[in-house]
Amino acid sequence: MKKIKYIVVWALLVIVSQGYSQLYMNPRSISFADAYATQARGGDVIGWNPANLGLNDNPKFKFNFGIIPIVPFPALQISNNTISTHLLNNYIFTGGYLDDDDKEELLSHFPDGGLNFNPLVQMRFLNFSVDSWAFTLGAEVTGKVVAPKSLFRLALFGNEFEEPIDLSDTDLDLQSVVTLGIAHGWQIDNVPYLSNYVDKFSVGIAVKLLAGAGYSGFDDLTANVTTYKDRVILEGDLKGEYGMGGAGLAIDIGAASVINEKMTANLALNNVVGFLNWGIGEAGKAEYSFYADIPSSDFGDIDSIMDESLRKDTTYTVSGIRTNYPAYMIMGFEYRVLQNLRLFVNYRQSFSNDMASTTAPAFSVAAEFLPADWLPIRFGVGFGGNDKIKWGVGSGMTFKHYRLEWGFAQTGGFFNHGKGLAFCLDQSLVF
Repeated sequence: MKKIKYIVVWALLVIVSQGYSQLYMNPRSISFADAYATQARGGDVIGWNPANLGLNDNPKFKFNFGIIPIVPFPALQISNNTISTHLLNNYIFTGGYLDDDDKEELLSHFPDGGLNFNPLVQMRFLNFSVDSWAFTLGAEVTGKVVAPKSLFRLALFGNEFEEPIDLSDTDLDLQSVVTLGIAHGWQIDNVPYLSNYVDKFSVGIAVKLLAGAGYSGFDDLTANVTTYKDRVILEGDLKGEYGMGGAGLAIDIGAASVINEKMTANLALNNVVGFLNWGIGEAGKAEYSFYADIPSSDFGDIDSIMDESLRKDTTYTVSGIRTNYPAYMIMGFEYRVLQNLRLFVNYRQSFSNDMASTTAPAFSVAAEFLPADWLPIRFGVGFGGNDKIKWGVGSGMTFKHYRLEWGFAQTGGFFNHGKGLAFCLDQSLVF
């Protein structure tokens, strides 16, 4: 039972701590709803496309910071697959009474697989570029937490005595990683065949050294709770694994081209190599079978009862476990309609369904309008992926050597129908 506590504790540590297996968020990427691949410059190319470092308009020096240097402003996204303001206003904050039909209608909005919660917090402690080199040091949380639908039915209807509550859809897969990224881009002249079609062409590579803080995951869970007048019975089987301290590597590669003065396109394969080996501190696998018969008079002594409820405990430490750093492809296109108006298109394809990634493709379009040289107005909308629907808006002040930018986005729907939000504020010095 002690190892179960380890798994839960490390899950909580992962949630509140913060690697870039997801797209790296910044004000522009958020406001563009991820249609950002052709715009990434400086240290922002890591996680997007390192080849952009080789383009002529990449700044000679760029330094990003949050509040003040080394003190970041977190890029935050919180999303789920069910709960929206519209849902809460229609069913919860009405001041009225929900009858059984209303409750069933509310439950119909919850997927059979449960409520999927995807927290994402990214921090950049150091992020800068010099010529065609970029460096970044940051951290994030990656993963998912799933609460079974049966818990929400219990909250709305209660539970009949002697009727089991199935908890088997509960799931957990979280890891926390600190990342040191180094990227370089090269402009290549006179590329055979390509030179007839593009003005400029560059390639790039980014290497990310990964230092894992913690990992927790469930491989399989079968569990149910049954209530009686004078007792509660909890029984089930759990298989999981955990790691404390890890090291790994991820590599991004990309190509970018300036087709002409109006059009730019690029392609990147991110985390084409990506893994974490856990066990520098400790790694283990856990397999439990438990049966707890808890009389109502003993509810105050749950901890000792749970310790005595194990039928089987085959927890053991291992030399190490490995988790994936999910790979994804990004294709980007940019078109300059006017001197002060640009359009952007992005296609993103992930190659696995682990660590909050999905093989469902994501497509985004965005625009940036400059009513004044220093005042950008940005808007984007995306479809597919985990977010299903995503829209963003942003602005700021972009002077010659100083920029203050912000971005806001909603996921899963528009306005009251949105099921999540993202926000980021960033400052940068550019020379």
